[in-house]
Amino acid sequence: MQYTTILLHADGTEVLKVATVQRINVLPFTSPNVAQRFGFPLKLSVILIRWPVVIICTYLLLYPSLDLVPVWFSYGAILIYIASNVGLYFLPEDRFASWSFYYPLVIADTIVLTLSLVVNGYSETEFYLTFFVVILGSCIIEDAKIRTLVSIAAPLFYSITLFTSIAEVHPSVFLRLPFLFVVSLYYGYFTQFIRMEKAFAREEEIRNRGRREILNIVSHEFRTPLNVIAGYAQALRRKTWGEVTTEQSEALGKILQESDNLTGIVNEVLDVTRIEAGDLILQREKVALSDYLREIEKESTPLQKSVSLNWAIPDGLPDISTDRGKLTIVLQHLINNALKFTEKGEVWVTAREVGSRQSVEIEVKDTGIGIPREALDLIFEKFQQVDPSSTRAYGGMGLGLYIAKVFTDSLGGRLKVESEPNRGSTFTLSLPV
Repeated sequence: MQYTTILLHADGTEVLKVATVQRINVLPFTSPNVAQRFGFPLKLSVILIRWPVVIICTYLLLYPSLDLVPVWFSYGAILIYIASNVGLYFLPEDRFASWSFYYPLVIADTIVLTLSLVVNGYSETEFYLTFFVVILGSCIIEDAKIRTLVSIAAPLFYSITLFTSIAEVHPSVFLRLPFLFVVSLYYGYFTQFIRMEKAFAREEEIRNRGRREILNIVSHEFRTPLNVIAGYAQALRRKTWGEVTTEQSEALGKILQESDNLTGIVNEVLDVTRIEAGDLILQREKVALSDYLREIEKESTPLQKSVSLNWAIPDGLPDISTDRGKLTIVLQHLINNALKFTEKGEVWVTAREVGSRQSVEIEVKDTGIGIPREALDLIFEKFQQVDPSSTRAYGGMGLGLYIAKVFTDSLGGRLKVESEPNRGSTFTLSLPV
């Protein structure tokens, strides 16, 4: 994403500066170190490593020694198995990035491999034993080099014992040697992938824990002086130590306002950190919605005298089961956002039942600057402002609506927006009863 900034020099000349911002996913599905295998993307490498297994099973089913199953059944099984690997091409990339996706895949392939050997009928007991020992070794051995050595040594050792113990060699016997190698490679591949993913998950958890501890310390170090500044400013404004002039009262008001803004930014950063670290814990309780909203009304006051904050809360709204703390954060972000971007006019907060007490809607409507249609899909993302210059004009980091959207989703609700530039915005929060 690119942002364009116009710098104005002292001599009046303008310089155009273009900055490119790269998004970083704090908690990726998989580590970049395992995003590729064999020089291919993860999805393609998984499909490629599975094709030899499909080919071997196909051969075993095409040339059985006994008529254990009808021919049409063997052909149907072959077509289905080939189609299963072709179907992997159509799955989204993120499905391949989670190690839990491979458990059913590997189990199914193990069943197909074993059944193919049984249907083929040319394999003796020693081969079955070698087959399962190779699988077990591939899953247990952690060192990749030793596992590679085993995958090569197993078919060589089996070939020596095989050709020295039988007089007549059936053509299918020659397939057993690459069969063992492919099996070892296949199971070793997924075993290594799962181990690496679990290791990266543990490392990520350690990093998240350290990041949370650091941020908690930093937030404490921020909040303590902010509370002191706000406390002294409030005491001075209330004339605790003597009279203050009108100009001094206005200056103290600005100190309080900026202290509140900075406290809000610290809280937003902490909320985002908890979201990214997966630390969202819901504490649901019964909330009498009408009484709850009136409590929020008492705590909400517009900072600008040119903006009126109006409430329309009917009696008898149904009780809802929700997390009171997170719902309060959502409403505060919506209301503060409406007040911030409304320089003159009014903000309305209304609530109503929907669908015979099946859900409730809380609507926050303003007459502010509005949002262009093309930006409506972006405002719920992190660090997003409709106009980058609005960060300087209105303040904030572009985290409020992102937090509101994530918390709303965690509560089982929906958050939608309707807006037109220069005509205001309407945010509608829907919550189940």
